[in-house]
Amino acid sequence: MNVRPVTPLSEAREFKPDEIFFSTTDAKGVILTGNDVFARVSGFSKAELYGQPHNIIRHPDMPRAAFALLWANLHQGRPFAGYVKNMAKDGRYYWVFVVAVGASDQRYLSVRFKPTTPLLATVEGLYAAMLARENETLAAGGSEKEAVGASLQVAISALGGLGFSDYDSFAQLALSQEMGARPGLRQSTPVPAYTRMAALFQQLRGFVELNQSLQQKAATVLSIAEGFRLHSFNVNITADHYGLMGKGLGVVAGFLGDCSSQMAAATDGLHRHIDAVVRVAEVLNTQISVAHLQMEMILFCQAEQAAKAGGGDPAELGVLEECFAVSSAGTLKAMESLRGILPQLCDDREAITRTALVIEMTQVLGNTETARIPHSSAMVSMFAEFRTKMAATRVQLDELSRVIDRITAITTLAAAA
Repeated sequence: MNVRPVTPLSEAREFKPDEIFFSTTDAKGVILTGNDVFARVSGFSKAELYGQPHNIIRHPDMPRAAFALLWANLHQGRPFAGYVKNMAKDGRYYWVFVVAVGASDQRYLSVRFKPTTPLLATVEGLYAAMLARENETLAAGGSEKEAVGASLQVAISALGGLGFSDYDSFAQLALSQEMGARPGLRQSTPVPAYTRMAALFQQLRGFVELNQSLQQKAATVLSIAEGFRLHSFNVNITADHYGLMGKGLGVVAGFLGDCSSQMAAATDGLHRHIDAVVRVAEVLNTQISVAHLQMEMILFCQAEQAAKAGGGDPAELGVLEECFAVSSAGTLKAMESLRGILPQLCDDREAITRTALVIEMTQVLGNTETARIPHSSAMVSMFAEFRTKMAATRVQLDELSRVIDRITAITTLAAAA
């Protein structure tokens, strides 16, 4: 925890939404470098910051578990994105959205900017609940590790109630929304690399929402496939009751059963490939957002240094440029992976569509066979329900196709950027 003998104030330390700042630390969290905005907003001079642990700006309102998540991601070689409340030298607070990544030589880079979306209010309430649980656990004699574990359970439960499977899925949405809400970087002379990166970021911004839609549509198609299987089973049982008169209907029911099994297999493949698309798209969304932010940080830092009479410290830019190169390479790799999976998704969609068409044609034959059987009102109702299911299937397949086509179009445009 922050041990500075400073009383936290309920007054915010303001900075502009278009400002951006960074710091680098070693493996122990000791500050190595940072830019001018970092020093100004924190209220410390660079001399006062360098060589100090990063928790010199830690606010007591921050739960320990939030930093446990940060370090867990970094130690696993993954970027961390999230909200942090800091305390300036004079005790005033300031909220930042943090994007932290690992660099070479056991260093870490943290780029920060002002959060401006309504998600911040959600996080403030969540952090208060997490901190309360930590303090309760410690007051009851629990260890700090136990307090962090209890706090994480509070976070998982709260985020689950909001529809997120874990913290990373929430961080995906927060990163996309906060980056999207940031004002564009003002450039006196356009930088081609930044222009391309900004265009790519805008094209890929919708991936989080598209992934959620893709999963929802696939779940609906899966439930319809199961409905077809049950329907063919019921038709088969009913046909047996009619004896010889139901023989033709039994053949139809058997064929429907085979088609339903084919649809179930195609739908299973669709789910597997959608899971793969979602995983890769999440990585891509993070990589492009991180790379975009790092490029913006480089240009901002260059402008800061150019405004100084004696120029700036090249070391400040070195780690930024290094991390940007890694993030850019990760973006290209994820893009290629996604483009490799999408054709499989399209094949699954086509297989389901073809099978649905065969099933629809078969149910017409079933209606014909039913008309030959007297007192078959139950069967007539069964096939009427079947037609309703087919209509719903066509709607869901059309919507699924639109989502898949949208993702394909975005990746095609992004690859050309």
